[in-house]
Amino acid sequence: MDLVLLVCLAASPQSCHEERLLMSLQQAEPRMCMVGAVPVLAEWSGDHPEWQISRWKCQQSDQVRLSRNAD
Repeated sequence: MDLVLLVCLAASPQSCHEERLLMSLQQAEPRMCMVGAVPVLAEWSGDHPEWQISRWKCQQSDQVRLSRNAD
């Protein structure tokens, strides 16, 4: 299960890219990933203060990418 982040530069919010963080090597329910994601998001944000997390989700590795305008 991956935690997929869409992150944008704080100084330039239109400059965004996708970050993928491995949450588990095992197949897991997305709900469990969502619960475990909160401290990972906080740590990532603290380590990357120049970036803002615009969107995030949990997904299997083979699913589609996040986009700036996706719901």
